[in-house]
Amino acid sequence: MKLVAQLEDLLYQSQQAPKKEELRLSAWRILVHESEAVSLGIKDNSPGSVYTPPSYRQGESGEVFLVWADGTCSQAIVQLPFKNDPDYWPKELEQWKLASYEDPDATHIPSPEPLELVALEDRAIEQIIAGKDEVLFDQVKQWLKDRPSEAKMQGSIQAAWGYRHVRTSTGLAVTYQQSQFISWFSFDSLVGGGFVKRRLIRPEEREDLWVQIVNQYEGMKKEAPPVGPQTQVILSPSMTEDMLGQFVLPNFSGDRVIEGQGAFSKENFLDQKLVFHPHFSLLIDPLRPLELGSYMVTPEGVPAHRTVLARDGLLQTPYLRVKDAVRWGAKPTALPQGTGGLYLKHQAEVPWEEALQGVEDGVLVLSVLGLHTQEAVSGSYSLSAPHCLRILKGKIVGRTDVKLTGNFLADLAAPTTKTAQASLSNLPYLMIKTGVQTL
Repeated sequence: MKLVAQLEDLLYQSQQAPKKEELRLSAWRILVHESEAVSLGIKDNSPGSVYTPPSYRQGESGEVFLVWADGTCSQAIVQLPFKNDPDYWPKELEQWKLASYEDPDATHIPSPEPLELVALEDRAIEQIIAGKDEVLFDQVKQWLKDRPSEAKMQGSIQAAWGYRHVRTSTGLAVTYQQSQFISWFSFDSLVGGGFVKRRLIRPEEREDLWVQIVNQYEGMKKEAPPVGPQTQVILSPSMTEDMLGQFVLPNFSGDRVIEGQGAFSKENFLDQKLVFHPHFSLLIDPLRPLELGSYMVTPEGVPAHRTVLARDGLLQTPYLRVKDAVRWGAKPTALPQGTGGLYLKHQAEVPWEEALQGVEDGVLVLSVLGLHTQEAVSGSYSLSAPHCLRILKGKIVGRTDVKLTGNFLADLAAPTTKTAQASLSNLPYLMIKTGVQTL
C-alpha cells in the first residue's frame, strides 16, 4: 500500500495547503493495483523453455485523476519511484498540472454509496502464490502426457493474487482482494481452448475442456464436404465474444451514443427501440461470484450493480461512465471489463450437446481473420474463416474453410438466430443463418 499512502498524502496536501497556489486541487481520484503472479508455459511441446520460463512477478501501479482549483483536469499513470526521493512526487504534480486540460463534464467525483458484496478471491490461488504451486506444474505435465502424439502443443497457465484500492476526495476508501486464474492450450495452432475466471478450474471442467479440444483436433484431420447456401453457421463461444466485442459493445458506449458515432442514437434508447429479436437480452453483471468481469467498485468509485443494456430486444441504456452520465442526465451504470461481465441471453437457450444433435447441416466457426478491420457501426462483415468444423446430422465430420458475409446486428434481430449454452463459457454458441461459402 506504499503507492496508495504516498498518493493520498500528496493529493490531500495539494488540496489543503499546496506549496504553490496554482497546484491547488479541488478534487481527486486514485486507483491502485497491487499484484503477484506466477506463470509457466509450453512452446512446441517444451515446458519452461527460454520462451516460456516459469516466472514470478509482483508490482504496484495505478492511475490518478485530478481536478484543479481552476477547473481543469489531469490524469496520469503512476508507479512507485525506484528510490526514496522527497522531490519525486512534487515534480510529478507539476508535470500533471502542465498536462491539464478543460473538460467540465469530467470534473464530477461521485460521493460514496453502499457497496454490494461479491466474491472476487479464491484462497486456493493465494496459496499458489505463497509457494504451493505444484498444481500448475502438475497441469503442464498432464497436458504433455495426454496430448495427441503428433500434435505440436502451445500452452500457458497463470495464477495472480492482489489488492485493488480506490480512493476519492469525496471520502470513498475501498480496498479489496481479488484473484485470477488463466489457463489455455492449443494444438498445431488449429484448435485451442481456455479457462479464465477468478478461481481455479475444477477437475471436471479441466477434463471437459480437454475432451472438447481433443475431439475438435481429431475432427480437423478429416476433410469434410463443402458447405451449401442452407448451411447453418454456428459461432463458438469465443467467436461470439469476439463478434460482440467488435460490433455490439462499441455501439453501447455512452460516449459514442452521445456523440452520434454509434449504431444507435440517444433517442433510440429513450424510445426503447427494438433492435434485437425479442428473445434476446444483453446485460452487464459485475456481481457474479468469481467471474473475471466482476468487481466491487469501478475505477471511478461507482458501486457495482447489474445493468440491462437491452431487454427482450428493446434498448434500455448505454453503459455510462461518470462523465457520460453527467451528459446523459442519469446515474452511472455498470462497466464491462473488455467483454468480461457482458452476458447475452436468449429465452429459448438449450445446452450445446442438445443443440448439436439437432444440426442437420452446419459449420462450427472457431476463428476468423481480419475481424478488427470490420466497421463496427454498420455491423456488416466479410470474413475468411479457416479451420472450421463441418457438422452433418448432429456430428462433427471434418474440417472445412469458409467465407462469411452478413451483418451481425441483423443476426441478433433475426427470428432464425438461436443460442446454445456453453458449459465452460459465460457466452453462448450463436447459431445464425448468414452468407457462407467454401473457400
